[in-house]
Amino acid sequence: MTADLKAALLKPASATRFSTSFIEGYLSPAFGARSKSEVDLLVFGSLIEAGVIDPQAPLYDLARALNITPTRARNLILNWQLRTTPRDGDLRQAIVAALKKTRFSKDGTLLTFGVESPLLKEEITARLKRKGVFPDASFSRELVKLPVDAFVAFLDEIVDEDTKKQVRTTLIKDKQLPDTSFKALATGVLAKLGEKVAGEVGKEFAGEVAGKVAKPAADKAIGFLTGLLTGDAKAATKNIVKDDFINV
Repeated sequence: MTADLKAALLKPASATRFSTSFIEGYLSPAFGARSKSEVDLLVFGSLIEAGVIDPQAPLYDLARALNITPTRARNLILNWQLRTTPRDGDLRQAIVAALKKTRFSKDGTLLTFGVESPLLKEEITARLKRKGVFPDASFSRELVKLPVDAFVAFLDEIVDEDTKKQVRTTLIKDKQLPDTSFKALATGVLAKLGEKVAGEVGKEFAGEVAGKVAKPAADKAIGFLTGLLTGDAKAATKNIVKDDFINV
């Protein structure tokens, strides 16, 4: 997309495509029958048809190119997307593609992620509402904020197994979901037991190092490692309790 639309439309090929698209649209159903908002939308669509505007570009870039507000640019994109997307079209793959590119953050129990495409944002919101989930859109129209469990249920409905793994990996990397892989579990157990050993050894009671207090944690760590190395999962986990684990 170019910021200088006038210069782009001086190119013969672009000018021809724009003129053809505009004239065909303006004469249907009859000359002058369209309202101003419809004419604006027709011009916008013709600019896309001419290749001088990229509908996938950031909304701010569109607003700058057209010299309008981001809100108006968003409304133009949404209306154009609604007119050009088949009514019975399946948007799941487009949603998945957008989720693969976004980053996630967490505020308390709520997961937040951004979707700039107005149509996909509305599609996601509508799908969530059908499931009884009403995302918080008070901060930004591009952000979706909802409970983590609701988002996981949403993912389970729309994406294939390979993509679920990819998105889950992203969420784990961003520290929004717990990593339940063997590596994370083993690291969590050993880290927690190591903390207990170090913490208790660092204490003194009446001038004596509390070695007897630290020993059970050390024994658990040894037993855990021995069980893993010998392939005995039951022995490795026999003495491990919830308090012996850190999810890292």
